[in-house]
Amino acid sequence: MRLKKIKLAGFKSFVEPTSIPFPGEMTAIVGPNGCGKSNVIDAVRWVLGESSAKNLRGDAMTDVIFNGSSSRKPVGQCSVELVFDNSSGRIAGEFAGYNELAVKRLVTRDATSTYFLNGTKCRRRDVTDLFLGTGLGPRSYAIIEQGMISRLIESKPQELRVFIEEAAGISKYKERRRETENRIRHTVDNLDRLNDVREELGQQIEKLRRQAAAATRYKTLRASARELKGQLTALKFLKNSEHIETLQKQQQSQQQELDTLIAKQQGDEAGLHSYREQQNLLKVSIDEIQQKIFSLSTSITRIEQDTLHGQQRKKDINTELDGLSSQLQALLASMEEAEQALNVSNEQLELIEPELALKEAQLEQSKDNLEDAEESLRHYNTEAREREQTFHRLKQEVQQYHSKIQSIMSMQLRTTQRISELKEEQRSVSDDTLLMQIEEAQALKESAQEQYEMARQSLAESEEAERLAKASLEHVSQQYQSTNGELQGINSTLKALEALQQDASQNSKPLHDDLSLIWTHLGVPEEWAFATEVVLNHLHQPYMASSLTTPELADLNNQLPTGRPVFSAVSFTNVKQAGTLASVMTADNIPAFFNRIWLSENLDEAKQKVTSFSPQHQERSAITRQGEWFNSDWIVCGQESQGEGVLQRAAKIRELQAEQAVAEERLSHLHDEKALSTEMLDNASAVKNSVFKSSQDAQYAVQQASHSVGLLEHQLKQQTARLTNIEESLIKQEAQLEEEKEQLEILSETLEIQEAELMEHQELVESSLNQRTELEQKVANYRGIVENTTQENHTLALKCQQLENQRLLYQQQITRNQRQKDEYLARQTTLSKELEALNAPQASQQEQLQQLLEDKAIEEENRAELQIQQEEIGNLLRQTQSDHQIIAKDIQARSAQLEKLNIDIEGYRVRGTTILEQLEETKQSLRSVLDTLPENAEEDAWQQELDKVQAGLARLGAVNLAAVEEFEVQSERKNHLDTQHNDLSEALDTLQTAIRKIDKETRSRFSNTFEQVNEDLKNLFPKVFGGGSAYLALTDDDLLETGVTIMARPPGKKNSTIHLLSGGEKALTALSLVFAIFRLNPAPFCLLDEVDAPLDDANVGRFCKLVSEMSQTVQFIYITHNKIAMEMASHLTGVTMAEPGVSRMVAVDVDEAIAFAEA
Repeated sequence: MRLKKIKLAGFKSFVEPTSIPFPGEMTAIVGPNGCGKSNVIDAVRWVLGESSAKNLRGDAMTDVIFNGSSSRKPVGQCSVELVFDNSSGRIAGEFAGYNELAVKRLVTRDATSTYFLNGTKCRRRDVTDLFLGTGLGPRSYAIIEQGMISRLIESKPQELRVFIEEAAGISKYKERRRETENRIRHTVDNLDRLNDVREELGQQIEKLRRQAAAATRYKTLRASARELKGQLTALKFLKNSEHIETLQKQQQSQQQELDTLIAKQQGDEAGLHSYREQQNLLKVSIDEIQQKIFSLSTSITRIEQDTLHGQQRKKDINTELDGLSSQLQALLASMEEAEQALNVSNEQLELIEPELALKEAQLEQSKDNLEDAEESLRHYNTEAREREQTFHRLKQEVQQYHSKIQSIMSMQLRTTQRISELKEEQRSVSDDTLLMQIEEAQALKESAQEQYEMARQSLAESEEAERLAKASLEHVSQQYQSTNGELQGINSTLKALEALQQDASQNSKPLHDDLSLIWTHLGVPEEWAFATEVVLNHLHQPYMASSLTTPELADLNNQLPTGRPVFSAVSFTNVKQAGTLASVMTADNIPAFFNRIWLSENLDEAKQKVTSFSPQHQERSAITRQGEWFNSDWIVCGQESQGEGVLQRAAKIRELQAEQAVAEERLSHLHDEKALSTEMLDNASAVKNSVFKSSQDAQYAVQQASHSVGLLEHQLKQQTARLTNIEESLIKQEAQLEEEKEQLEILSETLEIQEAELMEHQELVESSLNQRTELEQKVANYRGIVENTTQENHTLALKCQQLENQRLLYQQQITRNQRQKDEYLARQTTLSKELEALNAPQASQQEQLQQLLEDKAIEEENRAELQIQQEEIGNLLRQTQSDHQIIAKDIQARSAQLEKLNIDIEGYRVRGTTILEQLEETKQSLRSVLDTLPENAEEDAWQQELDKVQAGLARLGAVNLAAVEEFEVQSERKNHLDTQHNDLSEALDTLQTAIRKIDKETRSRFSNTFEQVNEDLKNLFPKVFGGGSAYLALTDDDLLETGVTIMARPPGKKNSTIHLLSGGEKALTALSLVFAIFRLNPAPFCLLDEVDAPLDDANVGRFCKLVSEMSQTVQFIYITHNKIAMEMASHLTGVTMAEPGVSRMVAVDVDEAIAFAEA
C-alpha cells in the first residue's frame, strides 16, 4: 500500500485545485520558506481525522479554508483527497478488494465536516477504523512534523506507550475492552435492581398469603349485604311513592286559588293599558308643539345673526380695498426696475458674440494640425508593430524549442526512472511472501468460524431472556389495567354518592350565609347513623348558626327557614354524657339535647331505661340502632325515615374512600412493577442487541477471512501475469529512451539557428524607438494647443448663455407683474359692487322678526294646557297600578306556596330516583326485588339484619379483594425474576471472560512488540550515532497500564537523562525510535517535515542512508532544505508562492534545486 497522490482545493494556501503525485518511494518537497510546504503535511493529518485546530496551526477548524489574499477573495469550502494504491491488499475489511482507495474530507464555513470513502459519504470513525493497526492516523508515528521530534523524545511515558500500542496493533482491542466494560457495568446495575425487586416481591407474597383467606370471607358477606340492601331500598321506594300522592292533591288545590287571582289581575291590566294610551297621545301633542316652538326660535336667531353679519362684512371690504391700493403701487415700481435690467443684458450680449466667432475659427485650425500629426504617428506605429510582431514570433519559437528540449529531458528522466522501477518491481514481484500470507489467512478463517458459532449460541440465549421479560411485562400490564378498572368503578360510585350528598345540601340551602345543616358537623359512626337520622328528621333537619346567638337569630326572622329549628353554635356543649347519643359523635361541640337521648341495643333495653328515669328527668329518652325512639310520653318509629339518610350515605362514602385508597396504593405498586419490568425488558433487549452485534461482527470476520483468502489467491495469479508484463514494458521503455535522445539532438541544432535570427530583429526594434518618440512629442504639442483654445471658447460660450438666461428671466418677470396688476384691478371692482349691495335698507327683516315672536308666544300657551291634562291622567294611572301591585303580591305568595309543594314533590321524586339508582348500582331491578320481597317484610327488621352483616364486614376491616389472584401472579413473577437473575449472572461471567481474554491478548502483543522495538532501537542507535547505546524501559509491572521511557547515551557520554542531550542528538534518537517501530510494523508511508533541520552534514548523511535503506519497504515523503537530502530523493516536487498568499506546484530541476540549497 502506498500514497499515489494528494488532491487539494481551497485548503490553506492551496486555493486552486492542485494534484500532487508521488510516483517514487522517496519524494522530496522543496521550496522557499513560507511557500506552503508544511500545508501538505497538515492536509494529510487533517484527512486522517485530526479534530484539533491547534495541531493544524489554527484557532478554529474553519481556519484551514483559504481566507483570501491581497488579490483574491476567501472561498466557502475546502477539500483534501488522499488516493492510495491498495494493490497489495494492506487495507482489510470491505475495502480489501479495491486496488485503489480514495479518502476525502470536505469542510464548509459553517464548520460542517464531511468524509468520503471512494466517493461514498461516511463517518469520521469509519476513516479512523479503516487505518487501525496500519500505523496511520492523525497523530501516529508515521507523520513527523516540525518540532514533533523534540516532543516525541520528551513525551510522557503514557504518551510514548501509544506509539508502541499502535505498532502492536492493539488499539482496536482497547476500544473493544472499553465497550465490554460498559456492558459489564450495566449488567451489574441490572442485577442490583433485580435483587431489590426479588426481595421486595418475597415480602409481598407472604403478606398476600394472609390476605387471601380474609378476601374469601369478605366476598360472601358482601353478597348478603347486597341482597338485603336491595330489598330495604325497595321498601323505602314504596313509602316515598305514598308521600308523592299526598303532596300532589295539595298542589291541585293551591293551583285553583292561584288561577282566580290571575284572572282578576288581567282585568286591572286592561284599565292600565287605556290610561297609558291616553297619556301617550298627550305626550305626542306636547312634543309636536315643542317642535314648533323650537323651529320659531331657530328662525328668530337666524335673522338676528344675518343682521350682525352684514355689518361685519362691510367693515372687512373697506379694509381689503385699502390693502389692494398699497400692493398695486409696489407692483408698478417692480415692473419699472425689471425693464431697466433687461436693456443692460441686451447691450452686453451684443459685445460678446463677435469675440466668440473668432475663437471658434482658431479652434478649427488647431484641430486640423493635430489630425495631420496623429496620422503620421499611426503610420509609423504600424510599421514598428510589424517589426515587433516578427521579433516576438521569433522569441516565442525559441522559447518553444527550449520547452520541447526541457520536456524531452524530463521524459528521458521519467523513462530512466520507470526502467529502474520496473526492474525493482521485477525483483519484488518474484518474492514468495504471498504463499505465506495465504497460509496465515486460512488459519484466521478457521478461528473466525469458531468464534461465529459461539456468538450464535449466545444470541439464542439472549433472545430467550428477552422473550421471558416481554411475558412478565404483559402480565403486569394486565394486572394494572384490571386494578385501574376497579378503581374507576369505585370512583364512579363515590362521585354519585357525593353528588347525592351535595343535592341534599342544596335542596336544604338556608337563606342566610351563617346557617348550615347540623348533620354536617356531628360526625356520627355508621352503626348509629340511622338512629341519628330519625332524631334529625323528627326535628325537620335542623340548622346550625356558626356565629349568631339566639337573640341575633330572632332579629333575622324573615331570613330563617320556615318550620325548622335553628341551633346557635355558641350554645353547644363539649360535655358528652356516657351512654348517650352524644358520646358516639366525634364532633367537639354538639347540641345539649343529644346528652338526653340514651343508647340501647334493642327495644327491651330501651324500655327498661325509660322506666328507670326519675320524674324530674322526663325530657330523657332512649333510642335503638333501628331508630325506635321514645320516652314515657311519646314514641317515634324508625319507619318514619324516608329512604337512605344523609348520615348513612356519608358513612358509605367513607367506606368507599377507604377502598379507593387501597386500590390507588395497589395501582401505584403495579405501576412501579410495570416500570421495572419495562426496564428489565430494555436491558434484555440491549444484551440481545449487543450479542447480535457480536454475532454480526463474527460473521463479518468469517466473510472477510474468506474474502482475504480468495483475494490472496487472485493476487498470486496477478503476480505471475505481472512478471510477464514487466519484461515487455522494459523492452518498450529502453527503445523509447533511444528515440528521445535522437529528438534532443535535432532540436538543439534548430535552436541555435533561431536564436541568431532573433538577435538581428532585436536591433531593428531598438533603432525605431527614437523616431517614434519624436512623433509622439509633436502630437502632444498640437493636442495642448487644441485643449487651450477649446477651454477659452467654452468660457465665452458659457458667459453668452448666462446673459441670454438673464434676459429671459427679466421678460418673464415683466409679464408676471402685468398679469398680477390686472388681477388687483378686477378685485377692486368686485369689492365696490358688493359694498353697494350691503348698504340697501333692512326694514323687511325687522318686520319678519316681530311676526315670529308673536307666533312663539301662542304656541307656549297651548303647551301649558296640554301639560295640565297629562298630570291628571298620570294620577289615575298611579292609583290603578297600586291596586294591581297588591293583587300581584297575593299571586306571588300563592305561587311561592305552590312552588314549595312542587319542590317537595320533586324532592320525593329525586329521592325515588336515588333509590332506583342505588338498586341499579347493585345491578338489581325494582321489579325483580319486589317479586322476591315477602309480604310481611318490614323496614326495621331488614335494617337489623343488614346491620349484622355490615358489622361482620366491619370486623374484617380493610380487605384486599384481589389477594388470591395476586398471590398466584406474584408467585409466578417471582419464579420468572429468579430465572432472569440466573441469565444475567451467566451473561456477566461471559463478559468477564471476554475481558480476561482481551487483557491476555493485549499483554502478549504489547510485550512482544516492546521487546522487538527495543531490540531494533538498540541496533539502529549505534548506526545513526556511530556508537553509543539506547533502550526502552517500562515504568510499571502491569503491562496494561505501564508507561514507556527511553534512555539514550551517544558515544562518549554518560548522561543520566535524555533531556540533557542536544537538539540534534534528540532528533536522531527520536528518528531511531520511529524507524525501529517502522521495522516492526511499517506504515504505508512516512511524512517528514524538515526533521533534518537540526542536523549537521555528517548526521544528515547517516539520516539519509537510513531512510534510503527503509525506503525498500516504506514510502517516504519529506520536506527539506538540505542538498544532501535533495540528492537522495528519487523525485522532487516544488512548491512556490509567486502570487502572494497562493501556493502552486512547479516542476523542479535537480541541478537548480541543489544550487538553490547551496545559495
